[in-house]
Amino acid sequence: MEQNQQRFSRQILAFGKEGQARISNVKVGIVGLGGIGSFVVQMLAYLGVRDFLLIDNDIVEESNLNRLIGATLDDVKNKTPKVEVATKLIYSINPDSQVKKVFKNLRTEESIDSLAYIPQIIFGCVDNDSARLILTELSAAYNKTLIDSATEIILSKDYQEFGGRVIVAKPGEFCLLCAEEIDLEVARQELESQEESLYRKSLGYGLGETVPSPAVVSLNGTVASLAVTEFLMLVTGLREPHYRITYKGMRGVFRESLDKKRPHCIICNYLVGKKEQADIKRYLKQGLPKDLR
Repeated sequence: MEQNQQRFSRQILAFGKEGQARISNVKVGIVGLGGIGSFVVQMLAYLGVRDFLLIDNDIVEESNLNRLIGATLDDVKNKTPKVEVATKLIYSINPDSQVKKVFKNLRTEESIDSLAYIPQIIFGCVDNDSARLILTELSAAYNKTLIDSATEIILSKDYQEFGGRVIVAKPGEFCLLCAEEIDLEVARQELESQEESLYRKSLGYGLGETVPSPAVVSLNGTVASLAVTEFLMLVTGLREPHYRITYKGMRGVFRESLDKKRPHCIICNYLVGKKEQADIKRYLKQGLPKDLR
């Protein structure tokens, strides 16, 4: 205990012993261990979080090496799962950590069950709207705060911008639908079975071919730092976390949004605390759930 107090002495000056104890005792889930998620893992471990749930079904590729914290060329050669890179990073910072690794897609029973019953706070570090929809519903149903992060780089002839945002979705107070950060049509198409997708494309409907998005390590680090700072505010009680923080890189400014819950939001008003009754596992089925809200 004394050794831990010395290690976190500078943080104790900021949050007090009680605040540091809350950080050390909270259980955290991180879904998506790429550019943002790997930063989140590293910062949480340094802060003293000891209990992690990690979910990602990707392996390390060479194109990840410009931004994936902890990854090496050997990981590319060995096709190392990103959950293993994150686990190694955590243990290098604190060997006494507890880590549950799920090297599977979010739409699996182990992933859903683990998120439902292990963490108190979930970090969504994903890059698609279907995953955000599932995490939004799950977090509300099981009374967990969801901290969702995203970055974007737009470089066109007429418009240039880079930046990102963090959404803190507290059950019953605010969610990603309230924030209008989920495109439900995009989510529907991402959830389709192969047959449904082929049929839709045969009719000429679709999102177009997916292409890699620009990604820069410093931008990921900026947005991840915002997310972890709001986590700190939530856990220590230093202040209430902001529902939304936006970073505009071209102007170098951060903005707190005054967004509020939508009056008729189905997630905030009807799913909170429903647990198994919310039937999050309908997303495990191949193709679109028949009652996609």
